[in-house]
Amino acid sequence: MKVLLIGNGGRESAIAYKIKQSKLLSELKVFPGNGGFSKEEIIPKNTFDLKNKESVQNFVTQEKFDFIIVGPEEPLVDGITDWMEEISIPCFGPSKYCANIEGSKDFAKKLMKEFEVPTASYETFYDYENAIKYLQNKKMPIVIKADGLAAGKGVTVALSEKEAINALESIFIERKFGSSGSKVIIEEFMEGEEASIFAICDGNNFLVLPAAQDHKRALDGDLGPNTGGMGAYAPAPILNAEILEKVKEKIFKPMLNGLKQKGYPYKGLLYAGIMINNNEPKVVEFNARFGDPETQAIMLLLEDDLLRIMFESAKGKFTSDKINIKKGFSTIVVLAASGYPGDYPKGIEINISNPENNSTFIFHAGTQTREDKIVSNGGRILGITSFAETLQQSVDLCYHYLNNNHVQNSYFRKDIAGRAL
Repeated sequence: MKVLLIGNGGRESAIAYKIKQSKLLSELKVFPGNGGFSKEEIIPKNTFDLKNKESVQNFVTQEKFDFIIVGPEEPLVDGITDWMEEISIPCFGPSKYCANIEGSKDFAKKLMKEFEVPTASYETFYDYENAIKYLQNKKMPIVIKADGLAAGKGVTVALSEKEAINALESIFIERKFGSSGSKVIIEEFMEGEEASIFAICDGNNFLVLPAAQDHKRALDGDLGPNTGGMGAYAPAPILNAEILEKVKEKIFKPMLNGLKQKGYPYKGLLYAGIMINNNEPKVVEFNARFGDPETQAIMLLLEDDLLRIMFESAKGKFTSDKINIKKGFSTIVVLAASGYPGDYPKGIEINISNPENNSTFIFHAGTQTREDKIVSNGGRILGITSFAETLQQSVDLCYHYLNNNHVQNSYFRKDIAGRAL
């Protein structure tokens, strides 16, 4: 198959690494890609307009692609899977209706309520004044969420009423997230341990990947501002067989069955961010795509042909009822530009050596090629990812590489997977 992979992050680098192992792949093209891809693989930025249906359909038809894989959420929420269906090209990712499970937190919460999926209690607000009134009778901490896509930055866990008011002001009054802030969800704060669980779905059935645990805060000890993720590890020991069974039976099954009964079968990746308290999982949020950086860790654990599984998902028919996973553990540590997630420099030159062992992989994220040099182009630059028999060994391999390959104006957390060791 000639495959088009859409995206430019570490997630797409890891997906590409895995699908290149498939015998089904004849040619891979990436749009817009990053500095980790070869020039031959990258489709130049202005070749087509990802926001324009006709532009995407014409390009895919002219270039005779057999299959489209969508990494990020925005094209899915825009409806790219539906556009591809119109021209009979299979696309890995949910329909526009189903992708709204990430595109609108209010939509997702209403579905969870309807299908009796366990989650935090909540209220939706359309204006600042009513949201402020509601806050006055509530216990802190409390969670404030902008309704729409906000690049992972639209959620505030407010420890005080002042913090909650500031979050509401930034969404409703300062319009920090534009139209994504026309609605706000205020929900109860859930205690517990968080984990990410991915299910690949074909509209009828689903296959669960190993649970991962992400580190969202910028600094060691889970301090500092929220980021897109500073590292992750999998499988996460917090998710034992009993809890995993509950996640399947109480979260994935009712959500997928409910959508199917509504006439919107879910195909693609459904990501459940869950909170575990007293062995009971509740949904923090759903996403309509692979998480980043968890994907980088999970790809090293996958034994099966990912391209085949994705294609079967898009076509609506799995040929197997399980995914084969390697025994062992995988860890990713993100190398970020100094200052991320605030203001950070770009154009940092990346001079690093290839890993000296075959268990460590470098997945590019915010990089680009400039005059035959690789330079930084984003906040999260690289994902150093290692597989080993034990979690401690996989962590040690990542840090061994980072400590021997210094990149100027960059930093990384030194305690990834610490809560599991």
